[in-house]
Order: sequence, then structure tokens, then C-alpha cells
Amino acid sequence: MHTIGKLLAGTVLAGVVATGVAIAPAASASATTASVAQAGSSWDRFERGDGRFDYRWGKSGGRYWLDFKIWDRDRDDRDYSFFDVYYKNDGKWFFYKRYSSKSFLSKHIVFGKHVDDFRVRGGYGHGNKFGWGGWHYR
Repeated sequence: MHTIGKLLAGTVLAGVVATGVAIAPAASASATTASVAQAGSSWDRFERGDGRFDYRWGKSGGRYWLDFKIWDRDRDDRDYSFFDVYYKNDGKWFFYKRYSSKSFLSKHIVFGKHVDDFRVRGGYGHGNKFGWGGWHYR
């Protein structure tokens, strides 16, 4: 009877260890998934005039990145769709670049490590006559 008790205790212990080993990788995988999900956003959309703008952002290796798409839905007029990108460094906002399109444009930007934040806005027009939407922050 003494041998059966040891055998039973050993079986229970082996089961507990096996369960712990099976749970550990699953917990590690879910923690990894959570950190990846926090590294980027889903696509956001806004419109201004005939312009449509989609963007998403994330952070990888200590650098922010930005993907965006511009659609100008009325190609028969003189107006363009514009997309302005600004970044923040040491509490001050700086102009990064203005993108424009008469049809479709898609870009991927990786900011330098010094960038603390960024913001974007979309506009529509031509020459010096623009209709700008509000700022969209990361």
C-alpha cells in the first residue's frame, strides 16, 4: 500500500508540473500579443472637402511610425487634397512635410528617435486657398 501511495503522489505531482508547463507558454504568448497590440493603432479616417484621409501609427524600436493614405475623390476640379505632418521635439511643434495628391497617395514615415509626439491634418484646395480640418493627434 505504501508503494501505491508514492506512485499516486508522484502521478499527481507530474500532472501539476505538466499543467504549469502548458500554462506558462500560453501566458507568455498572450503577454506578447498584448504588447504588440499596444505598439500600433488601427486605421482612422477623416474627410475634408473631396479629400479622404486614412492613417495609423505605432512605435517600434523607440521610433514612431505613421502610415497614411490620401484620396482626392473629385479629379475633375483644380483642387488637391493635402496632408500636413508635424512633430514635437522638446515641447515644441515643428513642420515635417506637406503631401498632396490629385488622385491617390500612400506613404510610410519613420520619425527619428528625438520625436516625442506628432499630429496630422487634412485639407483641400489649390493655390493659397485651403480648407483645413482639425488636428488629429497620435
